Amino acid sequence: MIKVKNIHKRFKDNIVLDGVSFDIEKGDVIAIIGPSGTGKSTLLRSINLLEHPEEGEIEFDDFSLDYGNHKKKDELDLRKKTTMVFQQFNLFQKKTALENVMEGLMVVQKLPKSEAKKIAIEKLRQVKMDDRLDYYPKHLSGGQQQRVAIARAVALKPELLLLDEPTSALDPELVGEVLDTIRTLAEEGNTMLIVSHEMSFVKSVANKVIFLENGRIVEQGSQKDIFENPQNERTVEFLLKNRVELDLGYNI
Repeated sequence: MIKVKNIHKRFKDNIVLDGVSFDIEKGDVIAIIGPSGTGKSTLLRSINLLEHPEEGEIEFDDFSLDYGNHKKKDELDLRKKTTMVFQQFNLFQKKTALENVMEGLMVVQKLPKSEAKKIAIEKLRQVKMDDRLDYYPKHLSGGQQQRVAIARAVALKPELLLLDEPTSALDPELVGEVLDTIRTLAEEGNTMLIVSHEMSFVKSVANKVIFLENGRIVEQGSQKDIFENPQNERTVEFLLKNRVELDLGYNI
């Protein structure tokens, strides 16, 4: 069980997260949905301390961190339990796909090169990139780069995998291969928190959904509850709006 408690984050006078709390069970795939600019990405970045909340806590079974008052060691320990997949891939441009995945294993986990290489090849094989081990990012498509980034994150065996709009930077024809990769990770039991605007994907992969607006959780529940029986008027409005968009090329 992971508990996210009462996260508050502001940028100057703008309150971005206003007391966000929720629980994550092992194996959960929780999708965070909501209008643009409502704090979804900031929530993921705050959980991983890429942004620094003014207040809040996160609890794992054997570890807890006070976001408003913690030591550097606590931050490093948190980063060992959570990894992030970004919108823009964030690969090292002068390292091959294999080297990108090996980097964290050697630097963060201090594994010997031979062991890091073995794990990296295995994870790249899982995302169907083992035929591109020696390719540099500039020679990979956006979808391929994102799959390398996912392999890099999963290789660290995080307790919580954070994915921030993992398909938003991709051309439409490349979205499917990344979504299929994430769907496979879900089927393998990885615990994930995903920000996504792809409602058809959310419905197919998430077991729980959080609807966030104006920095607050408006509604949360099972995927079935949110998509088939939403209780809050704003959730209904949001889903209806997305149904119009989905009619143009997606299915919900």
